[in-house]
Amino acid sequence: MNFSLMFLAYFMMYGLAVAKYLSPSTSQLTQPYYPPNADCWEYKVPVTITSENAVFDFPDWEDDYALQDFLTAATTRDSAGYPSPIVGTKNETATYTLAASFCTPKHAGKKAIILATHGIGQARTHWNAAHQPAEYNFVQHAISKGYSVWFYDRLGTGESEKVSGFTNQLRKQKAILIQLAKIVKSGQYTGTFGRPDKLAVMGFSFGSFITHFAVAENPTIADAAILTAINYNTTGLNLKGLIRSFVPRVASLQNPRRFGLLNAGYLTWVDTIAQINTQYPYYDLPTASYCEEYKQPFAIGEFLTIAHGDFDASGFTGAALAITGETDYIICDGQCRGIFEEPAQTIWKNAKFETAYGVITDFLESNGI
Repeated sequence: MNFSLMFLAYFMMYGLAVAKYLSPSTSQLTQPYYPPNADCWEYKVPVTITSENAVFDFPDWEDDYALQDFLTAATTRDSAGYPSPIVGTKNETATYTLAASFCTPKHAGKKAIILATHGIGQARTHWNAAHQPAEYNFVQHAISKGYSVWFYDRLGTGESEKVSGFTNQLRKQKAILIQLAKIVKSGQYTGTFGRPDKLAVMGFSFGSFITHFAVAENPTIADAAILTAINYNTTGLNLKGLIRSFVPRVASLQNPRRFGLLNAGYLTWVDTIAQINTQYPYYDLPTASYCEEYKQPFAIGEFLTIAHGDFDASGFTGAALAITGETDYIICDGQCRGIFEEPAQTIWKNAKFETAYGVITDFLESNGI
């Protein structure tokens, strides 16, 4: 499968729901599609975290004009001397409630769970595509190989708790993932599956940075790490250009019906053309339109903290897999050849490192997971 098309497929969001299991407190949760080869459960999971968070000094924009004025200053050349919107850090403790799904094979499979974290502009349905699931649904594929998948809406997205877009950031998301990994490893919120023998943590794009920093900080949370759409060579991570390419708009103004309750710190890209997860012509237009219709907003604080963490994962001795599209515009500035391979091998220097669906599950199986 073409990598650009594969990553586009990860954005699929709606369809027909089938078998699921709900606890009384989660009866309002649902997924638009459930793989026919799986038993699935829906959960609301409370998580208490303490994290050292960035403190932002944002102007109070209320419309796209004021937002654009801020972005113009925030993404100009460093030598221009504009003040950073990040003015410090502070330790904070909070409890958040996350919406999560857990799917396991109907027939006994491996005692291994993949804990998946989606990226910016998506929800947990990223992993459970209702659009042409035989081709695009990662959960369904993993189930067919005997793996169970635990996937959740990140803080501020989907059915999870909402916080201000002016304070939501990677540091909170990282702390949440560390706690979720501990919860899943202990056998909580896993239906009749119980405690796994092995846990793999997996991310996509922004979710891969969350996953990497979580494992780097706490190497014992997982037996394997799978990072899709990630790059460790910061010369290829053109964050300022990326922000400009998205042409951000205030989400609540662009789609009041879906996003009207979110504050102005939540943004979205301007239209289908600005969804830069794909390369022309390696995708079909109906699929691109479908992705646009069901996109999710992202917090401005998330974008500005995408690299806030320790890249040194030398403490992790499990198995690690990093893959991305050859022409990934988001994390390689359009061309990954020549800047992707070496930094990843150095950062994961004590892991069993290898450089997508079949690649991912084959990788897990070859490493005894």
